[in-house]
Amino acid sequence: MTGHDPTGIFGTSTALHDILVLAGPETAPRLLQQIHADLVAVASLLLPALPPPHDWPQIRRQTHVLISLAGTIGAMRLHGLAIEMNTAAHDQDCSRAAALLPPLEADLTGLIALVGLRLPGHGVVA
Repeated sequence: MTGHDPTGIFGTSTALHDILVLAGPETAPRLLQQIHADLVAVASLLLPALPPPHDWPQIRRQTHVLISLAGTIGAMRLHGLAIEMNTAAHDQDCSRAAALLPPLEADLTGLIALVGLRLPGHGVVA
């Protein structure tokens, strides 16, 4: 990804940038808005489900979506955390879920902020 990524969420991945370039100038803004909306929707359902008492089915559903979203746009650290949280939810492993919650929440909220900065009107270019 080009642009400033102070949290390292994207690492060295250029997947999001490449997808937006392939989409072209007419479609890229709509695609970026949809990615942002999908991430916000996942966060709004996943984050409240994570603290005890864990809503395991909701955690499994939302981490499944997050695995796909994060992997597609190259947020591989978040992708890995979502996979691990999905496994913890399948196993109903409270201690593992508790350990994964802080970094997963930080990366998810950070990613939402970074993608939000790239939305039309924020001055950051693909």
